[in-house]
Amino acid sequence: MTATTTTPGATGKRPPAGGVVPWLGIAIPGRQFIAVWQRDRDVFFRLWKAEVLAPTIEPIVTLLGLGLGLGAYVELGGDRDYVEFLAPGMLMVFPMFGAMFEALFGSYFRMDQHGTYAAIQATPVRPEEIVLGDIAWAASRMALNTCLVLLMLLVLTPWLGFIDSPLVIFTIPVSLLCGLLISGVSIAFTSVARSISQLSYFFSIYVLPMFWLSGAFFPTDDLPKWADIAANLFPLFHAVALSRALTTGDLEWGLLWHVGFLFAGLLPSLWLGIWAMRRRIIRG
Repeated sequence: MTATTTTPGATGKRPPAGGVVPWLGIAIPGRQFIAVWQRDRDVFFRLWKAEVLAPTIEPIVTLLGLGLGLGAYVELGGDRDYVEFLAPGMLMVFPMFGAMFEALFGSYFRMDQHGTYAAIQATPVRPEEIVLGDIAWAASRMALNTCLVLLMLLVLTPWLGFIDSPLVIFTIPVSLLCGLLISGVSIAFTSVARSISQLSYFFSIYVLPMFWLSGAFFPTDDLPKWADIAANLFPLFHAVALSRALTTGDLEWGLLWHVGFLFAGLLPSLWLGIWAMRRRIIRG
């Protein structure tokens, strides 16, 4: 009696290794990414005293320095002072750096210097879940920093009139959504960086244009057409527009464009970050 063996592919196609979906190039991450997020969170709370100072102080100093200093020479249409115009942008612009630094430098050190990624790979956690956990934590840092800035704005509102609407609380989920998009793009760039100095290129290529075209520091209505198109390609521009509307309570139908852009870009940004970093992790 002869034993019959069945080879993979004899009755059909071999299932993709690691559950990879062929047309996506990645496996669908499972809930194990939460454990990675928790690991990053625990590290942050061990160092929180050093981590929360700069994200709180820098935007307030910038707001008061530009708003009360430069603002004395700036006239805006309507009855709002320049310092009041700046405040909604501070809820998004400086918290953005928290997400970006986590997805750039934090992920790079965990991948290349500290051996954290290699250690996690020794567990049942897949590369996709490692990356998604890091992206989720980076976005959480942006939302946390927005909370800190919002708290400071609320304290100063009786004197400077920063907050006009209780809807400002919804800037927190907006910052989380924006953070997911920015973190996905940032970690994708980290995946191709071969030295930590190369991460600085990301600032020139992506961060600086997004920073100045965000609409946080000056109205973008009268910019040249090319600059207006470029601004609309950046998630921070849409987050600042929503933050300004939620801070003042001036809601209009045109805001749906900004909401739609952030949601439409969410899955592509997550896929790009996971796909690119997965390749780096597997290839080494």
